[in-house]
Amino acid sequence: MLRKAAREEVLILDHEKEWKLGKCILRFPEILQKILEDLLLHTLCDYLYELATTFTEFYDSCYCVEKDRQTGQIVKVNMWRLLLCEATATVMAKGFDILGIKPVQRM
Repeated sequence: MLRKAAREEVLILDHEKEWKLGKCILRFPEILQKILEDLLLHTLCDYLYELATTFTEFYDSCYCVEKDRQTGQIVKVNMWRLLLCEATATVMAKGFDILGIKPVQRM
């Protein structure tokens, strides 16, 4: 469903935390270029930490799946927010791969 949504959905970034996360994700190529120029991998570590904290702020403020409080039934699925989550996971995985870190799947 996410692949289909990525092709068809329009990203609606109307919450400030959505904007902040989106901008942080878009900085990944810039960070990689900087690492190639100066060969200092700590830049990537700093970026991944910033991305993780930005994602946490986003996750605390923006619901991806909205449920009815009484019944627990799903009322709305915000696909653009799920796409932001997927993009964050992809960037984090690629960053960890570059650093040679195998992330745990569950804590």
